Amino acid sequence: MNEHRALRLAQQAITILGLNLTDLTVLTEAATGYYALTPLIAALAGARRVLALTRDSRFGKATEVREATDALARRWNVEDRVEVMLAREDDRIGQADIVTNLGFVRPLDASMLRRLKPTAVIPLMWETWEYRPEDLDLAECRRLGIPVLGTDERHPDLRIFDYVGHLALKLLLQLDIELLKSDVVVVGGGQFPPFVVASLQAAGARVTRVRTGEGESLASREAREALAGCDAAVIVEHHSRELLIGQGGQISAWELHDLNPGVSLAHISGWVERKDVMDAGIPCQPDRLAPPGYMSVATDYLGPKSLIELHTAGLKVGEVLARARLRGLGREEAEAAACACCPLCQAMRE
Repeated sequence: MNEHRALRLAQQAITILGLNLTDLTVLTEAATGYYALTPLIAALAGARRVLALTRDSRFGKATEVREATDALARRWNVEDRVEVMLAREDDRIGQADIVTNLGFVRPLDASMLRRLKPTAVIPLMWETWEYRPEDLDLAECRRLGIPVLGTDERHPDLRIFDYVGHLALKLLLQLDIELLKSDVVVVGGGQFPPFVVASLQAAGARVTRVRTGEGESLASREAREALAGCDAAVIVEHHSRELLIGQGGQISAWELHDLNPGVSLAHISGWVERKDVMDAGIPCQPDRLAPPGYMSVATDYLGPKSLIELHTAGLKVGEVLARARLRGLGREEAEAAACACCPLCQAMRE
C-alpha cells in the first residue's frame, strides 16, 4: 500500500464530505488490504474512540491484523483513539454511537443488536437495494428503535458505480482480452450492467447486453448467439440468486465451451460454479468467485480511492444519523432528519 497517497486521499475525502466525528464512538472492522483504512479514517475525522473488531479469516490471523492496524495508527498519529478488539463479546461494543455493517462486524443479528446502546445507529456502506437479511436483522433494528440508512453510491462526489465498469476492464485485461475491437457480452440485470457497458464501449469494445432474471436467461436463443460469437463475457448479476453458469443452471460450463471454445469469463457478481468453469477449460478471472449476492472483486481491487470515499461517506451518514438520535429524535424522526440534511443518506425500502 502507498500509505502516503492513502493518507492524502483520506484527508481529502474527509474534507470534501465534511466528516466530523468529534465526541462520537465508532464501531467498525479492523481488516487487511485497503479495508484496513476504515478505522483510521474515523480516527482522522476526530472520533473520540474507534473500536475496530477483527477475527481470523482467510485474509490473515486476527492478531496479525491487530498488530498491522496498531502500527498504521501510530504512523498516522491516531494510535490513542483506535482500539482493536478480537471478540464479538467485548463489552466495549455497547459504547458505540455509530456501528458500520462491514465484514468483521457482521452479522448484525439480534444478539449483537441487543448489546448496543439505545441511541446507536447503523449506516450501511452501500445502497439499500444491496441489503442482505443474513447480514443485518432489520426487523430487530425496528423493534429496538435503531436507525438504519444506506449510502448513495451515485452521489457526484462518489460515483462508485463508475468504478464497477473499470473492474470489468481490469479483469478482461488480465485475461488478455484487448478491449479495443473485442466482442464482449455483459451478462446481468439490475444496477451495475449499464456502467460496465459504458466503460467497455469507451475502451473501444463491441458490447452486447444479455439480461438475466425476471424471465430472461442465458438459455435464450439471442443470448446463446451472442455468447457464441464473443471474445469474453462479463458476469455482473447482483440481484438474482439463480445459478447462471454451472450444472443445472441457465447454461452449463460445458455447453458454454461447446458453444464457444475461445470464450473467457470475467466475474464480478452472480452465481457461477467456478469448478465447472475450470473443468471445462474456460479461462476465468478472478481465481475465487463469490456466492450470489456478493462481489468477487469490489472496487478496492482497482486501488484505495473508491473504498476511502465510500467508507468516508458511510461514516458521514452515520454522523448525521447519530447526532439526530443524540438530539433526542426517535428512530423514524432521526432517519427523516438525516435524509433531509445530507444527500448521501438513502432511506431503506420497506
